[in-house]
Amino acid sequence: DKDLATSKTLGKMGPMLGLMGTLIPMGPALVGLSTGDIASMAYNMQVAFATTVVGLFAAAIGFITGQVKQRWYLKDMTDLEFVAELLNEKRTGA
Repeated sequence: DKDLATSKTLGKMGPMLGLMGTLIPMGPALVGLSTGDIASMAYNMQVAFATTVVGLFAAAIGFITGQVKQRWYLKDMTDLEFVAELLNEKRTGA
């Protein structure tokens, strides 16, 4: 669980930070639109979309690494259960 925590945190925090990075520049972009400053609006929209992509990319990395690690640990647990059953059968003589 401790090793999976980093991947889980990245998978959950990425979209949150991406959304914050999207909403923060949207305010100045809307002000630029209302005043007719299209260059300012375009720049702020570019920042907004870029932070969304970065947040989603971070979440994807966290999700994929979490899935891979979880599969590794599940395989290890299955192997350990198999060995424990073999040792238990040997000990009981069955």
